[in-house]
Amino acid sequence: MRFALVDGIKSEPKKGLKGICFCCGSETIAKCGRYKVHHWAHKNKKHCDPWWENESEWHRHWKSYFPLDCQEITFFDTKGERHIADVYSPKKLLLKFKVML
Repeated sequence: MRFALVDGIKSEPKKGLKGICFCCGSETIAKCGRYKVHHWAHKNKKHCDPWWENESEWHRHWKSYFPLDCQEITFFDTKGERHIADVYSPKKLLLKFKVML
């Protein structure tokens, strides 16, 4: 995840920070190493969104074309399952980027 809630504010990861997943409310920790994209990870290895997948630099790059307040928006599908959209626009356009190999 690119964002978590830190003191109630949607924040990007920084070394040493702890946050809350805005989708499931679980604790997250900032992962800010040398080789992978900086991201938030669930402290207990939980995957709260069944559509979740690792996020590459390509993935993050495409999301960056949209305003921050449209990125990683939590919503419920028609079955009541909670998901995180990569992008959700005010015009109700939902985008989920996926690398197909």
